[in-house]
Amino acid sequence: MSHHLSEETVEQIRGHFNDFDTDQNGFIDLEEFEKLLHILAPDADEDEVQRGFETIDSNHDGHIDFNEFITWWRLNWFVF
Repeated sequence: MSHHLSEETVEQIRGHFNDFDTDQNGFIDLEEFEKLLHILAPDADEDEVQRGFETIDSNHDGHIDFNEFITWWRLNWFVF
């Protein structure tokens, strides 16, 4: 799902997703998300990490897939 983003933008976001999907299984798990969040918010505590993860993991399956990631990225990093 591209959310009406250009193909180039989607590929850039996919690159960021892949950077944090360190085990390359197609998902960002809690441990990988913690690393991502600590780059964006170095002072984030465990509760903030957990809440952020649960917010992005909209289907609550225990990991963040690319569609969830791109939705979060678009809402937080792009201004339309």
